[in-house]
Amino acid sequence: MMKKDNLQDVISQVANKDSKKDKKITERIQLVIFSLDNEEYAVDIKELKEVIKIPIITPLPNSPEFIKGILNLRGKIVVVVDLEKRFNLVRENKIVSKHIIVVESENTDFGVVVDQVKEVLWVDKDLVQGTSELASAKIKTDYLQGVVVIANEKKSRLLILLDIKKMLNDKELISLEGTIKKAVKN
Repeated sequence: MMKKDNLQDVISQVANKDSKKDKKITERIQLVIFSLDNEEYAVDIKELKEVIKIPIITPLPNSPEFIKGILNLRGKIVVVVDLEKRFNLVRENKIVSKHIIVVESENTDFGVVVDQVKEVLWVDKDLVQGTSELASAKIKTDYLQGVVVIANEKKSRLLILLDIKKMLNDKELISLEGTIKKAVKN
């Protein structure tokens, strides 16, 4: 028969082994992946309100060049940002964009035109790295949260993680609200 002290030691050792087996709990984030000019971008799904197919967009006079216009989304006016123009991208190939990502910022909804929403993906938060020179050379760092590198035996992917709510700053939102009110009255 085992002594009580030895039994306690065995239980303690087993408990310590089990606690060492506990993997470090990694926080995960869910990303919406979309394409823009053959690049893959990502946005934290928590920042999105919805994704829609591109409806009729009404041009908005006297607005910045990167504002594609406005649309009516179930009775609510939504400003639409053209990411291509916001990022000053020069496309290699012209593509008809398919989706708008709708975001709510400061109680104002706005949409962002993307070529196509491709997938929703869970990734470990520790895969998010600082902004790379490659990404920041194309896009101002103001709009970036970092990059996500996903590598497996088949291929590796570089996702540029956007801070989507920063596509329009406070001044632009206030200015656009005034422009929209004038346009809606006419």
